[in-house]
Amino acid sequence: MPGPITDTSSATQQCKRCKENEGPYTLRGDAHCRDCFDYYIRSKCVKRMESYKIRPDDNKQIPAFLLPISFGISSTALLYFINAQLQGQRQKVTRTRYKLKILHVDETVLDPSSPPADHLAKVQERFPEAGDFISAKLEDIYNFPDGAQIEGLGEGGDSNTESMRAQLSALPSPTSREDMAGIIRTRLIVAIAKREGCGGILWGDTTTRLADKVMAEAAKGRGFSLPWQISDSKSPYGLTFLHPLRDVFKKELIIYVSEITEPPLLPLCIAYSSQPKHSAAAATSGRNITVGELLTQYFENMEIQYPSTVMNVVRMGDKLKPANPEAAPCTICGLPVDGGGNGLTLGAEDDGEAPSMLCYGCVRATHGAVQHSWPMS
Repeated sequence: MPGPITDTSSATQQCKRCKENEGPYTLRGDAHCRDCFDYYIRSKCVKRMESYKIRPDDNKQIPAFLLPISFGISSTALLYFINAQLQGQRQKVTRTRYKLKILHVDETVLDPSSPPADHLAKVQERFPEAGDFISAKLEDIYNFPDGAQIEGLGEGGDSNTESMRAQLSALPSPTSREDMAGIIRTRLIVAIAKREGCGGILWGDTTTRLADKVMAEAAKGRGFSLPWQISDSKSPYGLTFLHPLRDVFKKELIIYVSEITEPPLLPLCIAYSSQPKHSAAAATSGRNITVGELLTQYFENMEIQYPSTVMNVVRMGDKLKPANPEAAPCTICGLPVDGGGNGLTLGAEDDGEAPSMLCYGCVRATHGAVQHSWPMS
């Protein structure tokens, strides 16, 4: 487990906010004491949640939200903040303004070293009153009507796990497999949110992660989907997507969960590693590294010295608007078809078989795949 990551460059300075205590933590260029650091980060999330104006509906029904947790820094910190807000509401008015359901998706089908699902019990032990805790496997997408319908599923003894591996291994590159796994994950989370009666999803994306998404999705041909992926708005899936941590950098949360919370949250963040998945040499050569991994590594380094640049990338993405939100949905990702995928061959001979109901990003991801039952549904 990584050790503390305190920035002690301002250890001898006075806290810029309270002007009473020493400021061992540097936050947005200013020295902060522990209490002021805690207040600043916590208030960013709370103010954002308050801006959503979540209230019971006209029938006095309390809305429910789903919080996907990966056991990483951001989603675990978000659960910590939301739990504290719900506790405060119970103390003031004896009831909360919304209900929370916490979901972990087990992705060992993709990577056997992924965090084990049974770790959710430890998270629940830390936050027993946060809400209902739910566990699912990525391959559970096949159990939902809108999920992937794989040819041969249920025949010949194939399990959901085997079918998932076969479908993803049919794709031509690590980037396309990562891309499709992300789509399946999102559609599974949406399906479970609807099953649980949730009206929205609280994503744990920080400013850093949102900037990463802006560039990665554009590089993968999914720039048209950015208005729904990074904005706080109603998605084409019929659920509201919210990002309460959009005003916080990941580097700030790393310090927060390591040294500010009591007891530290870091032991719960078993998906986090202080070491990049790929070396600098691998990132430079491009070998065995996906577009998503490359840009994640890039922005996590960028936020250290140029945080304003990272923030500007997100602001740029926020200005994007969907070209045709009423278009028919893509049969793989479920988002409105952008029209860019019709007849696309990407250098291959145009044989007239390009599917007409796929968006440009999904055509790119599946182009060159081994013959399989694409699209998903």
